[in-house]
Amino acid sequence: MNKIVFYGSGNISQAIASGLISSGYDKNLIEFIDRNKINSSRTKKLGIRKTKLKTIDPKSIIFLGVKPKDAISAYSEISSVIKKPMIVSLVAGIKSNKYLNKYKNIQLIRAMPNTSSKSNKGITAIYNCNANKVTFNKVLSIFKKVGTTIELTQENKIDDFTGLIGSGPAYFFYLLKVYEKRILKLCNNDKSKKDIIICNLLEGVANSINDNSNLDELIASVASKKGTTEAGLQSFKSSKLSQNFEKGITAAIKRAKDISAEF
Repeated sequence: MNKIVFYGSGNISQAIASGLISSGYDKNLIEFIDRNKINSSRTKKLGIRKTKLKTIDPKSIIFLGVKPKDAISAYSEISSVIKKPMIVSLVAGIKSNKYLNKYKNIQLIRAMPNTSSKSNKGITAIYNCNANKVTFNKVLSIFKKVGTTIELTQENKIDDFTGLIGSGPAYFFYLLKVYEKRILKLCNNDKSKKDIIICNLLEGVANSINDNSNLDELIASVASKKGTTEAGLQSFKSSKLSQNFEKGITAAIKRAKDISAEF
């Protein structure tokens, strides 16, 4: 196992770290650097040690998990302290040339995971900017411990991934709020029962998809002619739910591209 340092321990870094630990990764090989007291407190609860840049093992793989506005300064700090560091940027929008124009003597990989990495159901897009094959395979194996990976051959595809998959969990959480409200009423406001019902519902959907079934066939298997499901689906169609959902995803992808242009 490789030593890992999270430079910036916000939500996504915590999700990856938590997923790695639950998959058996030695928490003694994971460290973090963060000035934010709230992030530091939450990350320490995972059993991970806080450290300083000047004291880390130079052979560590450094995961850059800061906000876009802080990415270049953090990258510069790392590059000025560690000779030829291995850096995995988790930052949305900052293209590799912005980093490499500043410091070239590094091995750089861009990765875009989502927060489902926490439960080892993550989806991570990875683009190799200039790392050697050994380093890239090490990083790939790390992300495979927390879910599945997509290796990209074009860097601009990361923006599409960010808006579609990186933000994806939030879209479903947003839609589930309608279900949550209705199910709570059915369960007389029993929140634990509500959580079990929603989890079973989602797991049932996932298992059906996992059987390689066609989505239209799955819909047809639930909807009977002139039945309740058909009535709900007709309402969704008349209100153009699918088109509006598509617009939301398009807006997220556009924002990812805008961030790239801003920085």
